[in-house]
Amino acid sequence: MHDLSGQLVLADVQKAIGYVLAVLLVLAFAVAVLVNMRRGRAEVGSEVELAANRKPYMADDELETKKLDRTLGVGLVLLAVIAVALPLYWLAEPGRQADAVAGFADVAVARGENTYVNGAQCASCHGPEGVGGVANYTITDPSTGDFVAQVQWKAPALNTVMYRYTPEQVLFILNYGRGYSPMPAWGAPGGGPLTEQQLTNVIAYLTSIQLTGDESKAAVQAELDATCKADDAGQCTLPGAKYKTLGEAVFNLGYDSGFAGGAYSCGRCHTKGWSYGQAQVPGGGAMGPNLTGGSEQRQFATAKQQEAFVSAYPKAGTAYGSSGWSSGRMGSFGTNPNSIDPKTATMSADQVMLTEEQIAAVVAYERSL
Repeated sequence: MHDLSGQLVLADVQKAIGYVLAVLLVLAFAVAVLVNMRRGRAEVGSEVELAANRKPYMADDELETKKLDRTLGVGLVLLAVIAVALPLYWLAEPGRQADAVAGFADVAVARGENTYVNGAQCASCHGPEGVGGVANYTITDPSTGDFVAQVQWKAPALNTVMYRYTPEQVLFILNYGRGYSPMPAWGAPGGGPLTEQQLTNVIAYLTSIQLTGDESKAAVQAELDATCKADDAGQCTLPGAKYKTLGEAVFNLGYDSGFAGGAYSCGRCHTKGWSYGQAQVPGGGAMGPNLTGGSEQRQFATAKQQEAFVSAYPKAGTAYGSSGWSSGRMGSFGTNPNSIDPKTATMSADQVMLTEEQIAAVVAYERSL
């Protein structure tokens, strides 16, 4: 974010000048009122003789010298004060505006936190400060609507959500929810109870709680070390490891441990039942498309093309691969979409979900399905 400290200092100075001028004007007005009141007391009970339009006034010689000079002098002083004070007051106008923007940003974060914790109660599923959690979900038969099971659905961590999605993508998810999952539509366009401003405040809060790049990378590496411990060839060497390769371990990050609610994994969207611990065909498709049967090799001529796709997911409505058409639902796992423009970036470029090595490994695994 931009350093606003210099502008904030100017804004404080400007406020001080404004307060001083306001106090001086109030004092001057009070003095003028008191002086006129004292002059008026002499006329009480003698209005006929001492009324302003009946008593003798200054002679021309006195009126056009001392009185006029004094009045013009006061006017000149006031003009000088105005000439100096107004430019000083408005000199730091950019700082005042920056101060207002920074202040409003803090307000937006506070309001977003209130909505996250109390209003929409997002924390009940996604955990305090977006660390991830679980949500109760009822699975029904899609053909009959009959009850199938009550499950504990992994709710993804949101303290890295701005690593892979733009604010527009997050707003879309909040507006319309995630079909066939516990995530409901919260925005008015999707039939939810919250306004766009409330959702924008939530996004401001989520942006404020994002992990640092080092924290995210360390957490992922610790989880991989506990489940795979890959060698230089990408083979899992941990005794009794559930997964054979680094790519398979990355694909299923958090399946058994609940790490980050599956926020870093591919299986959460591409394997049916993954999110509630009843994974079926790996990569067989769920909310995300089916990756099995050589579909990835047909879609992407080379692994490098697929790695680029996983790293930086194309915007909605753009083509990818041999016949792909982006829906805008998938995130970018190797390029932070919010650090492309340095003027508007809220995070540094090193804040990404997965490293190049991890993306290459998971792409190799997907192409083998």
